[in-house]
Amino acid sequence: MFRTRLFPAVGVLLLLFLFPACSEKLAKQTGLTAQDLFARGQQRQAARKYKDAIEAYQVLLDRFPNSPLAGKAQLALADAKMDSKEDLEAEVAFDDFLRLYPASDNVPYAFYRKGELLARQAADPGRDQSKTTEAIKALTQAREKSPKGPYAGKAATRIAELRNRLAEHENRVVTHYLGRKRYASAEARARRALAEYPATAAAPSLLSSLATALEKQGKKDEAAAARKTLAEKFPSFGKKKP
Repeated sequence: MFRTRLFPAVGVLLLLFLFPACSEKLAKQTGLTAQDLFARGQQRQAARKYKDAIEAYQVLLDRFPNSPLAGKAQLALADAKMDSKEDLEAEVAFDDFLRLYPASDNVPYAFYRKGELLARQAADPGRDQSKTTEAIKALTQAREKSPKGPYAGKAATRIAELRNRLAEHENRVVTHYLGRKRYASAEARARRALAEYPATAAAPSLLSSLATALEKQGKKDEAAAARKTLAEKFPSFGKKKP
């Protein structure tokens, strides 16, 4: 989690006695400070009671928008919504944090979490990849905001995985064009994909498809060059495993 420590176990137990019963709506309870609400949210979040945590953070933000804890509460709210699978609301909450607290030390973390949130919504490579592209943008921001930070390496790994997904999407589009005998379109799409995603798992398939598209158009020399490149760069492609 971001740079906020959960209250010690003893403190959490005391807070459970201090807070009114859960049956009473938190928004109607009076006398609670920003510290009280944040502590309650942290305790509930640690216990994976995300709805209760969300309620506590939201009440804090509504009552104490200028509190020093507001930024941490906003980010914690986004985390809790993400953990409770409220993807759309979580994305909005991360965006609110990034808009309201652009100078926070937790900005790289927020971008990383937003990227992971978007990545888990990415569709199968055969379908629209808008979420994949958005995820890459968020994760790239996480790296750029803190190149040596704790989330830079994780973001880089995730970006590589997502780029493989995009490359596979392009591969399926090219294959579709070949199946429909749209060879010029297959050639153009394969060339663009190879330029954009040269070091991905789909690269050999794309190169093979490019060669096929060129052959079908009677471009024998270009096709031969593509086949040669395929054999040199990916010698095991197309060969059956023993």
